Amino acid sequence: MGISSLEARVYSSNDENMMVAVGRQLATTIEKVRLYEETCRAYEDLRRTQEQLLQSEKMSAVGQLIAGVAHELNNPLTAILGYAQLLESEGLNDRASDFVRKLFKQAQRTHRVVQNLLSFARQRTPQKQDVDIRKIVDETLALRDYDLKVNNIVLERETMMDTPSVTADPHQLEQVFLNIINNAVDAILEGGKGGKLKVRIHSNDGQVRVEFLDSGAGIKDPNRIFDPFYTTKTVGKGTGLGLSICYGIIKEHGGDITAHNRPEGGAVVEVRLPASGRVVEAEPVTVTTRREMAIEGRVLLLEDEEAVLEFERDVLVGAGAQVVALMNVEEAKNRLRAETFDAVIMNGRMPGGWNSQDAHRWIGVACPGLEKKLLFTFSSIAEPETRNYLQSNGISSLVKPFEVVDLISQARRLLQKSQAAVAK
Repeated sequence: MGISSLEARVYSSNDENMMVAVGRQLATTIEKVRLYEETCRAYEDLRRTQEQLLQSEKMSAVGQLIAGVAHELNNPLTAILGYAQLLESEGLNDRASDFVRKLFKQAQRTHRVVQNLLSFARQRTPQKQDVDIRKIVDETLALRDYDLKVNNIVLERETMMDTPSVTADPHQLEQVFLNIINNAVDAILEGGKGGKLKVRIHSNDGQVRVEFLDSGAGIKDPNRIFDPFYTTKTVGKGTGLGLSICYGIIKEHGGDITAHNRPEGGAVVEVRLPASGRVVEAEPVTVTTRREMAIEGRVLLLEDEEAVLEFERDVLVGAGAQVVALMNVEEAKNRLRAETFDAVIMNGRMPGGWNSQDAHRWIGVACPGLEKKLLFTFSSIAEPETRNYLQSNGISSLVKPFEVVDLISQARRLLQKSQAAVAK
């Protein structure tokens, strides 16, 4: 601070003391302003962190809800898909056969959507493997298929046939693609219903490239789009974390992700990943196999869903087995104690807490030898602890909905074990 006077004068000690006092007050005011600004920034960071935690909790709850829904859907889907396959082998006329094929196709589509949701919501340790990036993109697009159609958003695909595989965790890539697609859809809908989303998959210079081109208004600041907490969406519509998480995932995979606006309008988000060097061949088309016959033996069926129980009974009886079908654990235990069975096929998670481990141990004590002729069915992929137990004890399992031929082949394998044991 400095003072001056138009007239020549000598400043007194009182003048000096006054200036010191004013300076101290100004310094205190400046410090308070600085502290206020820092407090505002800290409060804003805290608010964003709270939003992130709330979103994380919400996603955790959604994941649990999806797991429950998947369980409830997979049981009826098992019966629908199974009976559709059985109808195909009944010698129907052409028109009826066409209806059955359409029914089977739509049920399979429902199953894929359920599995995609379950895979996306499930918490798991990242596991990298050779994956077909085209398949991951298609499965992710299926999750938004309904919204695209309802909002008149035209989806265009441009895919190179001999696309190399990439080494990546498929579920993390699905998370990346879903975030990008969600942002593209939101950008298109800002201008009202209707628009276009184009997805291009090709390879160049040892990289597999996936481009998402939308017809929205474009990105306001492409240089900041991957910054944490940066968002242009209204309050409650975004936390600004989605694309920053995508950036981290792609970088951890040794790739790159960029975004820019197109001269003709709209935005482009491009994901580049190192190619693994192996070209992914198209998956062979699966043909429904007619029911195989001539399986012999006595099978105990135990399921908690009546439709699934009836379907499995119809399949096995039609293939030649003698079947006792039950829905009660205690009744199953009584029948196992009193009667002889060649194999047991049961739900791995029965009501009342009788799970696959408990059933295997109990049968091993009550019916020695029969524990080696067990097949468990699950409504969703079993937990790691359960999978490890089944593998270590050589126990087979099927995840619903399964094919008719899979159930028959597994039952045949179990009954052949029984026949081999009798022959000895």
